[in-house]
Amino acid sequence: MSKLNKVEKCIEKGKDEELVKLAQDKDLEVRLAAIAGLGKMSGKDSASNALISMMTDAEPKVRAACAAAMGELRDDRADTHLRYHLEREKDPQVIEAMEQALSALHHR
Repeated sequence: MSKLNKVEKCIEKGKDEELVKLAQDKDLEVRLAAIAGLGKMSGKDSASNALISMMTDAEPKVRAACAAAMGELRDDRADTHLRYHLEREKDPQVIEAMEQALSALHHR
C-alpha cells in the first residue's frame, strides 16, 4: 500500500495519531495529504497540536496546508495561533491561506 493510500485509510478510520506521523514524512505530497486529513479530525487534540506545531515549518506549502486544515478543523485555539503566525508570515500564499482559515473560523 502506498503512503498516499495509507493517508486515505487513516482519514476514513479517524486515525489521527497515524496522520500526525505521516505529516512528518519526507515526501511532500504525503505530508500535504496527511495535513489535509488532520483538518478532518474534528475534536482530536493530537490533530490540533500537530497543525499548530507545523505552522513554523520551513516549507511554505506545509504552512499553507496547516492553515487551511486549521480553518477546516475549527479548533478554538486556531484563531489565536493563526493570528500570531499571520503577523510574522512573509509568503503571500501562506498569508492568503491564513486569512481564508480565519474567515472560515468566523463564519461557522
